[in-house]
Formats: sequence, structure tokens, C-alpha cells
Amino acid sequence: MTELTKRLAAVAALLSLAGCGGLADAASDAEAPAATPAETLTKGVPTSSAEAFHYAIKGGVQPLIGVVDAGHKAMTTEISEKIPDGGFTLTMKFMVIGDDSWAHVSFGSAPASLGLPKLPKKWMKLDPKKLGDDASKDLTYTGQTDPGYVSALITAATGLTESSAGHYAGTVDLTKVTEAEIVDKDTLTALGAKAAAVPFEAVLDAKGRISTATVKIPAAGKTKAATYQVTYDQYGSAESPATPAAADQVAAPKAAYDLLNG
Repeated sequence: MTELTKRLAAVAALLSLAGCGGLADAASDAEAPAATPAETLTKGVPTSSAEAFHYAIKGGVQPLIGVVDAGHKAMTTEISEKIPDGGFTLTMKFMVIGDDSWAHVSFGSAPASLGLPKLPKKWMKLDPKKLGDDASKDLTYTGQTDPGYVSALITAATGLTESSAGHYAGTVDLTKVTEAEIVDKDTLTALGAKAAAVPFEAVLDAKGRISTATVKIPAAGKTKAATYQVTYDQYGSAESPATPAAADQVAAPKAAYDLLNG
């Protein structure tokens, strides 16, 4: 396997469609004590009853964008990755509706000399029986509602305070949220003790729903300071994923499964 092929396989493995499961809404009680910042933020994380919304994850190991519509058991994910040693941008789009899934892969302006697989330009319908265990798990909707792992960030946060209306700040222990892939293993090691208390901010919209969650990662070793940010927006207005028209889809060829299972 060439270095380029290994890189493509690594990107394919970072679909990150699993996300966190939704959290049940907290029960209200007129005589209950005031909610803590963590409780307020947790209540704002999308659950299975959330309207369709758009999400964007930037600054982590693998940036992602897409839409989640829990009511229709549907989700989309788009990965765009520059491949420096190949001189092109790889774009992978995935759509999951219940047990059905599709993929669309583009190698941009990659030269033919790279020998990349020739894939259909239409949506490729995937056969779950031909997917490996990891890919099959990621490409099935199983209740995902929090692709940015915001609930995990809140759980791992300490010292949360409301700095202004709807704006919260504290610190988060990155060693407790490795599933979010905010930093890679080498960076986490380089951060050392700093990883246990990294600046964290979260913002709620006017209806108390998570709008953004931000982690400010300090410089470590040879890695520059960076920002990981999750954005959830367009609640109720994001376009729900829909099954492609028959003319817009084809059965995925063997080359597609080789890439996804790589």
C-alpha cells in the first residue's frame, strides 16, 4: 500500500458519524434548585426530539459538516481533506437514512498518474453486507444527535460559570474526551498537565439550545495553538437528508468498498 493510499484509507476511517447519543431532557420542578451551568448546557444539547439542524466541526483531527434529522433517522457528513503529497483535495460525502446509506467521493483535480480509483460521480448506494464492521457501524443511523461530542465536553468540564446571558466558560480535561478527536495522541502527550485544564466556552441560542462549543488548545511541542469549535445551527430550517432520485444514484462499485474499508 502506497503512502497516498494509506492517507486515503486514514481519512475514510475518520467518518466520525457515530457521535454521541442524545441525552434525555431533564425533568422540571418549580421547587427544584436553580440549574447549574453544566445542567443548563446539557439540556441544550440536541436530543432525539430535536428539529433537523446543521453542524460544523472545525479545528479537530478531522473537520466535518453536515445535517442531523433525528426525527427521520437521517444524517449527512462531509469531509474535505487536502492531500499535500498528491496535490489535490479529497471530498467525501456520506448520507445515512435509517439502514440505508450512500457515499459520494471526489478526488478533485488529481492527476491520472496517481492511479486513483475511478468512481461514479453520482451518489453510490452502499450494500451494508459489503462494508467492514467499522464502516458498517458508522454508516447506519443509531440515534446520533451530537456529532461534535458537546455532551462529553460538558461532562469533562469544570469551573463552568455564566459570563453573560447564554455564554458559559470554564475548562475541560481533554484526556476525558478522546473520543471527540479534538487533538491527536501526540499532541495530547505533548500537552502534558495542560491537557487537564484547557479553556472551554459554550454559547446557547435564544431558545436555550447549543449554538457553539469551543475549546482553545494551547501550543504544545512543535504544534501551534489551535481552536476546536462545534457549531449547531439552522434548527428547524436545515434541509433534511432525502433519498437520492433513481437517476442520481448507482450501486457502489468494488473500488468504493476498498476505499471505505481500507
